[in-house]
Amino acid sequence: MRECLNCRSQAVGVQGRHLYIAAGLTFVLSCYFLVRHFYALQEVLTATATATSDPILPAATSETVSDEPELEVSETPPLPKGLPPLYSAYHDVELRLPQQDWTQTEPAPALGWGNAVQEHILNAYLAYKAGRSFVFGNFTWNDDGSPYSDYEGSGKIIPSQYPTPCSCEVLPIYSPIVGEPFAPGDNAPLAVSRDYFDHLCPNKVEFARQELHANLTSPNSVAEITEKWASLLKNLDESCVQSTLDSGPIYSHHDVWGVRMSLLDVWQDLKQSPFLTQFGWSPLVELAFDTNRDLFASSTEPYLSSTPFTSNAERYSPIPGLMAIHVRRGDYATHCRTLAMWSEDFVSVNAFPGMRDPFVVPPHEEWGNNTPENVEVYRRRCLPTIEEIVRKVAEVRAEPEARGVRRLYIMTNGSPEYIAELKDALHEAGSWEMIASSRDLVLSWEQKYVSHAVDLLVAQRAQVLLGNGFSTLTSNAVMMRMANGFPTGSTRFW
Repeated sequence: MRECLNCRSQAVGVQGRHLYIAAGLTFVLSCYFLVRHFYALQEVLTATATATSDPILPAATSETVSDEPELEVSETPPLPKGLPPLYSAYHDVELRLPQQDWTQTEPAPALGWGNAVQEHILNAYLAYKAGRSFVFGNFTWNDDGSPYSDYEGSGKIIPSQYPTPCSCEVLPIYSPIVGEPFAPGDNAPLAVSRDYFDHLCPNKVEFARQELHANLTSPNSVAEITEKWASLLKNLDESCVQSTLDSGPIYSHHDVWGVRMSLLDVWQDLKQSPFLTQFGWSPLVELAFDTNRDLFASSTEPYLSSTPFTSNAERYSPIPGLMAIHVRRGDYATHCRTLAMWSEDFVSVNAFPGMRDPFVVPPHEEWGNNTPENVEVYRRRCLPTIEEIVRKVAEVRAEPEARGVRRLYIMTNGSPEYIAELKDALHEAGSWEMIASSRDLVLSWEQKYVSHAVDLLVAQRAQVLLGNGFSTLTSNAVMMRMANGFPTGSTRFW
């Protein structure tokens, strides 16, 4: 529940706000989604209701015999109470991207850069450099065919797959990465869905990551990795190409994301690429942000839902007066110790030169083991105590970049009891107009399972971000902040 410094007694009012927002959320979500995807949804409904035969988007069902291939449109049956959504409507829109002509049986020239990994930004960038269409797939937690999965054996039921334009692990997006048009004048091949790629390309040429990377001069250089693959793809006559499904990601954590400076040699070009300049969040995420905007923005902040998209930097400008902090709990109780055992570094752009609060990996003698003193170093930077959090927040708030900060948003997977204790400690240490957390978000059924993306959007826009340098969620927010020209000093780490 939200808290105000001088209005702890307003719990009833906060609850009233939740009820008021929840009452209109379903209606607003439905209207906005229909406006954003009007034409695609109109075709879905027309095909289903009239069973006509469209040369571009074949009918889902038809009583007339036709030689045209049929595009199956999934229908969501009534689900037992308590199960998460399957996002069928979003997947149907994904299948009906205008560049996907389902009557084709062979790919157009240069179509078909596909892979089974989830590093969407760099893989899309690689396809762009090679002059090929990027093939995006659903974020797949479990690929055994079941609609639901047990999250890490915890008993928490989650969807096995999320359509990428609606949701994936870090990218519930609306962007050229998932088939949206490039900027005018950019004639690069548009991205297509995995389903469409498989439709056109029953037989694919595959290349193993290990073979291509064996002769790299620097296996940790994103520029060299990208050039190696792009050169190969440019010189191939075959249209349908993918990395082998069992060879691991092209841009792996071991070689790229967890290695200091690995992105540095490509950063200036990457940040100017359409995959960052034209990056946008999906309507599902933006509407959740708008619905909860009173938790982190003033009443004068324009609604994203009613603002036409221009660019990443213009759309997601800084929110004055807001500090966002990333307080990871749950699995990090053990994960932070594992990081210490293997002497891991800050991830991705978090380790770029010039960043405030740099991390220095302490000397170690044995991989897979570490001293108690070094484990404590990792603990302080990865899993700070409430007292350490309060102290660091006060330190950062005193910096010039935090001038005017009066609202605090806590991105966290912590328990309600832990969050309440943390809020009390922060209130006691300083004067805040508002302290809210991820647990305070009012979300629809579908938004609940992409709440991490709402957190990421808030972190991307906060006047000041205090993040976890070992976290990829933090690093993705930092990447967007750097690409959008936020001051370096406005991004800090525990």
